[in-house]
Amino acid sequence: ALISMASSALAEDFNVLAINFQPWGNTQFDAESMKITWTEEWEGGGWWLARDCSEYDYALIEFKDPLPMDVVVTVIYSAKDERNEKLKTKKTILAGKKGITIALDPTYKVSIDGLGISGSKPGSVILKSMVLKEKQ
Repeated sequence: ALISMASSALAEDFNVLAINFQPWGNTQFDAESMKITWTEEWEGGGWWLARDCSEYDYALIEFKDPLPMDVVVTVIYSAKDERNEKLKTKKTILAGKKGITIALDPTYKVSIDGLGISGSKPGSVILKSMVLKEKQ
């Protein structure tokens, strides 16, 4: 009897960095080196996904070097709260760290608007990878 392997196959990682980065404020982004530069505190930008991410369980964000400042990464869902504001999962990556995993909300990951990133003070960071992954 043939046994289907499909049920045990993991979803392929989704490479968020393949999507164009949309800066806000005076944020600069070099797509070749994956370098983000902030000229003021709490500037940022993000990657607009606008997609069903239900096959993924978490986002894994890695930087090339230890961070020179705290960096906040936000998962923005399409769903809204009672104040009509989009629901978010926000995590702070402390200065000196090189990455973080962020669990995707099991209820709202069916529609993720995007991922945002902002720096707590002026400076630069270089992204190594940002992927959505399925639990192993």
